[in-house]
Amino acid sequence: MDVARATGGVFERGDSGRFTGEVWLRGTITASDETNIGVVHFSPGARTHWHRHPGGQFLYCVTGRGRVRTRGERGHTLEPGDVIHVGPDEWHFHGGGPASPLVHVAVNGAGIPEWGEPVTDTEYDEGF
Repeated sequence: MDVARATGGVFERGDSGRFTGEVWLRGTITASDETNIGVVHFSPGARTHWHRHPGGQFLYCVTGRGRVRTRGERGHTLEPGDVIHVGPDEWHFHGGGPASPLVHVAVNGAGIPEWGEPVTDTEYDEGF
C-alpha cells in the first residue's frame, strides 16, 4: 500500500510549455503501470495547453469552477463534485473559469502525455 499524505509533497509551478497562466501541481502516487494522480490548482483563466493522454484521464473537481473541452466539441463547466473522463488520445484542455479558480484531482492513465500548442483565448471561450 502506498499513502500520499495531504501535508506531504511539494507543489510546483506549471511551466509555460504546458500551461497558460498561474498553475500549481502536486504529484502524489504513481502505480507500477504508470497510472498517477495529481492535484492541480488553476487561477482564473489559467489552463493547460492542448494535450492528450495515451491512457486517458479522469478529472474530479474539488473546488471552484472550471472548463474542460475536447477539440472540436462543446465545452463543459466543472463544478465541485463533477467527474469528467477524457478518453485515450483525445486532444483536450482544462483549467480555471473566466472568473473563478479551480482545484481538481487528475487521474492519468499509463503513458506519457503529448503536449500541443497553447489554447487561444478564442478557443478557451468557444462552446461555453
